[in-house]
Amino acid sequence: MKISVVIPAHNRPDLLQEAASSIAAQTYSNWEAVIVDDGSSPALPLHQLEALLGDKAVFIRHEKPLGVARAKNAGIRAATGDIITLLDDDDLLAPTALEKIRDAFVNLPNLDCLFLGVEPFGPYATNPAKNRKKAIDGIIQRIKPAESNGLYLFDDTLFPELLHSVPIDFQRPAARKGAWNIVGGFDESGLFSESGWAIKASSLCNLALTKEPVTYWRIHGNNFGWLSDKDKDQATLRQLENSLVSAQSLSRHYRNKHEKISNQAKLIETHLADAYFTQAYFLRDKNKLLGLRALFRSMLLSVQLKHFKLLIRYFWV
Repeated sequence: MKISVVIPAHNRPDLLQEAASSIAAQTYSNWEAVIVDDGSSPALPLHQLEALLGDKAVFIRHEKPLGVARAKNAGIRAATGDIITLLDDDDLLAPTALEKIRDAFVNLPNLDCLFLGVEPFGPYATNPAKNRKKAIDGIIQRIKPAESNGLYLFDDTLFPELLHSVPIDFQRPAARKGAWNIVGGFDESGLFSESGWAIKASSLCNLALTKEPVTYWRIHGNNFGWLSDKDKDQATLRQLENSLVSAQSLSRHYRNKHEKISNQAKLIETHLADAYFTQAYFLRDKNKLLGLRALFRSMLLSVQLKHFKLLIRYFWV
């Protein structure tokens, strides 16, 4: 089972080197690293990464910065693994992360997406670590998921929880390629699209979460996509604006999904009505009682002129 690790990167070569080193140090060896240089200036020194990752590295470059979501989507499209996960260029994987991901998907054949437990680190990690634990513990206590082999296994009760709040662990997915195709990529209309992806996945996929941290989340003042020169109120406003963009995108997604399902349901009802009518037509001279039942069932689904014509033939022809 091949695992692709997609790393969107921008202007942080030293941190990217650390992230890549955490991939090279994995206990599981069947992986590829897809590194997307999102318009770094100067371009990232890929020769250093090639020396570290060898022929398991795939490099993509955007000449202009397109944003985190587009960088991640480009990497996902280029990935060739059976499982695709993501690693920010300032974060790290635990040495056994890919092995644990592989084991989860092997032991649970129906698993579509595994969210990865997160451990904050760095000089400012104390409060984020407390908030992260409180958020995860709250979800576990409220919906009481099943547990197996170091994993929490979720059902439909996760969806409303994530609508309320998406803890950082649920923003770190490892999913089968088919699941990425079903859920789609990240919304490119906002900066922080991981929450929206998790919400959509919770309505479409079989999900699990590792109990133990397998990724390390670096807390610092220059996170990819963050404007470190803004004050606290500006940063809060920016988060609120992006939350609104995400909510609007989700609303459009589910409205379109509802309309599509509604249209499909109407087509299925029409198909069922036609099947009942065909049965009624066939039974007219063979079993009138069963034929009439089929005819009335067809009429309940979709009344058409042909029903009345066949009804007349049942009694007067």
